[in-house]
Amino acid sequence: MRKTSKSVSLILSVVKWVSLFAVSLALVLFFLLWLMLSRLGETTVYTERNLWDYNTLTEKAIAQAPRITTRYHFEFHNGDGYPSINSIIFENASKESIEALRQYIQSLGYERDPHPITSTEEWRKHGDPAAETFSLYYDAQTRQATLSMTLLR
Repeated sequence: MRKTSKSVSLILSVVKWVSLFAVSLALVLFFLLWLMLSRLGETTVYTERNLWDYNTLTEKAIAQAPRITTRYHFEFHNGDGYPSINSIIFENASKESIEALRQYIQSLGYERDPHPITSTEEWRKHGDPAAETFSLYYDAQTRQATLSMTLLR
């Protein structure tokens, strides 16, 4: 009889710990899923000081872009059905300073689209329609330069 009660006690202990583990795992997965889905369609504005956003949202090509001014920030727009866009926005930029950004994009193997749809410069990899694209925009009134990368994945 004692052997049976020890077996039942052991089984109940194992069931308790397995249940606790399953509930804990479900809560963690729910939290991660909620965290992922809560940012759909939003634009996140951040700087390099925000280590979490900078390291998780910034594409390598945007992170390595030359800093043409001392005042800049990053933006990440989750496309919510459209391609996501990662940008670096420079304040107080001169029209001449964006030449460094053009040279940087060219060094990555991109070519300027000779027939852009908007006033934004569009850059694509020649012969690779599946590659990400860059756009470069300069607003002379606000002196703001924006380098964006459209992510196709």
